[in-house]
Amino acid sequence: MDGENLEDDGYLKVETIFSKHPEASHVLDFAVVLRRYPEDDDIPGPALAHLKGFFFQPGYLPDDDDDEGYFDVFDERSQHAAIGYRILVNDRNLVAKALKKDADLNELDAVAYLERLWVNPSLRGHGIAHRLLREAQHVLGRPGLLVMMKAHPDDFDEGANQKLAAYYQSEKQLRFHQVSKEHEGWLVAAWQDPTVDKEDESFLDLDVRETPAIDENE
Repeated sequence: MDGENLEDDGYLKVETIFSKHPEASHVLDFAVVLRRYPEDDDIPGPALAHLKGFFFQPGYLPDDDDDEGYFDVFDERSQHAAIGYRILVNDRNLVAKALKKDADLNELDAVAYLERLWVNPSLRGHGIAHRLLREAQHVLGRPGLLVMMKAHPDDFDEGANQKLAAYYQSEKQLRFHQVSKEHEGWLVAAWQDPTVDKEDESFLDLDVRETPAIDENE
């Protein structure tokens, strides 16, 4: 498809959506979404890529299993989120070691858990995952913020977690660090500033056209 026809198909836009958690008002759900908007229409098509998660700012990080309030926030989300909580509590020293060049874990007091990152298969290979992560860093970044993420590809095979984690880490601005070899695919970062990549814009210009697809694991 040539550039003229692509332009006629509308435009791609990155947007961030926040919403209050329906059962926990102190938790914010967020989604960074890539959608195609038709020309001369403000109603977008379905998501072509999304990064979803939650933001929790209680003023401290948990340091024992007795913190039911913290545990409940993670446990009700997913099995991976519950594992993330256990890592944060039971392997706090590993998290602190991973972050030591960027932040003192004891000074962090909020968590953003990046729960699900999906890109339409026909658009993969164009840096969209990195673009969504940088957008989240820009929007969420603030003093005291710990970010946790599990690199977990849909098509899983041996070494796939490590490969995807290495891809996320290749974007140096994100400052992701592996927790440990024991916790394969688990990444942490301290996003204490709303960092902006000057080349990022709200609108994406791609020379490909997507094919219909949905996130079957959402």
